[in-house]
Amino acid sequence: MSPDTAIDRILDLSAEAQAKRRETAENSPTFHQLTGAILAYGQALSLLTRLRLDYRRQQGSIKTLAAFAYLSAKNFADSYQAR
Repeated sequence: MSPDTAIDRILDLSAEAQAKRRETAENSPTFHQLTGAILAYGQALSLLTRLRLDYRRQQGSIKTLAAFAYLSAKNFADSYQAR
């Protein structure tokens, strides 16, 4: 499961829990269970979105480094052939 798919699924579950909580009597055990679930979904979303952002930043850095390495090698090869 991709991070984006997991994030979408957690958003769906959180929305369902919030809808059920609105229909539940306040201060009932079910109300508190749903509140805990909603908080847990929020924490999971926070973690997954940070991981996704870090991963995308890392991928961007790797692509930049690879492009730099390629251009440096190409420049070196071109200058070597010119000799």
